[in-house]
Parts: sequence; C-alpha cells; structure tokens
Amino acid sequence: MRVLKKIISLIYIVLVLTISISTLGAEGKKFNRIASLTLSGDEMILSLVDHERIVGLCGEINEEPDMSHVWKEAKKFPKIESSIETMIELEPDFVITADWMKKEVLLHLQEVGANVYTYTTPKNFEEQKKLIRELASLVEEKERGEELVKDMEGRLSDLQKQIHNKHKGEKLRILLYTSYENTSGKGTTFDDMVSLIGGINAASEAEIIGSQKISKEKVIELNPDVIIIPIWKGHINSEEFSKFVMNDPSYENVKAVKNKKVYLLRHKDISPTSQYMIEGIESLGKAIYNLKEE
Repeated sequence: MRVLKKIISLIYIVLVLTISISTLGAEGKKFNRIASLTLSGDEMILSLVDHERIVGLCGEINEEPDMSHVWKEAKKFPKIESSIETMIELEPDFVITADWMKKEVLLHLQEVGANVYTYTTPKNFEEQKKLIRELASLVEEKERGEELVKDMEGRLSDLQKQIHNKHKGEKLRILLYTSYENTSGKGTTFDDMVSLIGGINAASEAEIIGSQKISKEKVIELNPDVIIIPIWKGHINSEEFSKFVMNDPSYENVKAVKNKKVYLLRHKDISPTSQYMIEGIESLGKAIYNLKEE
C-alpha cells in the first residue's frame, strides 16, 4: 500500500510539474531562483543564465578540479547535497534534476513547491546538444544555448580536421581502463567520444555494454592500441595504477603498453554530460594523436 501511494504521488508530481513548466513559458515569466542538484546541471546553468538567478548548486563535488569544469565559479553558491531542508530554505522556483537520481528525492521536492526539470542523461554528443537547447528554452535563454551548441560544433569540426591531417593510418583501438578495473562500452559518452575522433572503442568492439568490470585477462586479449586511465586526485590512485599497468609483466605485450600509449586524463574529461563534453573530446583527441594547441 505504501509503495502504491508513492507511485501515485510521483505520477501526480510529474503531471503537475509538467503542466506548470509548459504554462509558465506561455506566461513569459522567468525563473529567477534556480537550483541544480547535479554537477552537469551546475555546469550548464552557470553558462546559460546570469549568476544572480541561481540560488544553489549540487554539492561539494562541483569544487573538485578533476571532476568539475566550474570548480572556481561554484565556490560562491550554497551546496544543496540533495537536502530537502536546504531546498526549502533556498526557496527555488526551478530545480534541475536528472533521471538517475533517487525517486525519494524527486518525491520530496513537492514540499518545496518549485518547478522541477528532470533531464535524461545524454549518452552522446547529439543528445547533449539537444539537452542544452531544451534547458536553455526553459530558462528563456535560447540565444545563449545556441551559442554553446555552435561553440561545441565548431570546435569539434576543427579537431576532426586536425586529426584527419595528422593521422593517416588505421583507426586506433582505444580502451578506457579505470583503477577500479572498469571500462565503458556501447551506449556511453566515452564510446561516442572515441567514435567522433575517428577511433574504435575496444570495449564496444568486444560487445561490452555500458560501464562494466573488465579483467586483466580481457584487457590483454583485447590488446588495445591506446589505454586511457581517468584521474581524480585524492580519490583514485590513477597514477599508481598507471605505473602498475606499465610495469606489470602481464601487460608487456599489450600494444598500448609496449608503445607507451597509456594516457592519464582528468575524470571530468572522460564522462562529461554538459557543454564541456567538447573539452573532453579535445583532450582525448590531443592526447591520442599528439596534437599541438592551435
């Protein structure tokens, strides 16, 4: 019975908020007390609206330089950390959430009385552009949204031209390999990023879907040309793991190790879901193809 009540309550919230958001656009009213509960939401909204329209951002993770592209700007905003009490105190009129967030948080947001926008986490470059345009429209900043999208498209085009001029050989097989022994396969942002720079995701080639554990034996079997290891200083021993991969005799015949093509990239550049996805693609392309800054 309790579960049924929660389901009914959630349906009610979604209906009410969907109606309120759509009618609000018709009234021509701007949201001036915006809150974000996700890092990606923080990154997008900070570029879309004047900062005085923002009352709170997701949490301390947005001040981590290896995780956040807005760690400097984020310092001046209250941290919500999905706290309903904090949300009530901030009195937002528009809240940005994501589809991966706990249903309990979304249910409790009805207590705040704000309009809630729950976005679908993008899995590729095109979905990211669509998300930016959608959010920009809701906060009545379509022009700024288009500027962000055009910047992404222009930089991607320039990068692809650089790669085309630099790399004439076969497509490189690239593997993401974290210190937790995870990789990213089909249906991930990393998979799309690799494709956009003209590479082959070795994990996808092996029919790995989403983010999954990968064994040492499987890495050796895949024998990638390039291995990417994400960095999150203070949380992940990426540098130690990189040394382990380079020095472990088991990996000595893996092409990436043998040819010293094991690269460390910041975590925020590996799985970005905001306009900063283009920075991740650039970092990946420049590392793999040894491109110089233009």
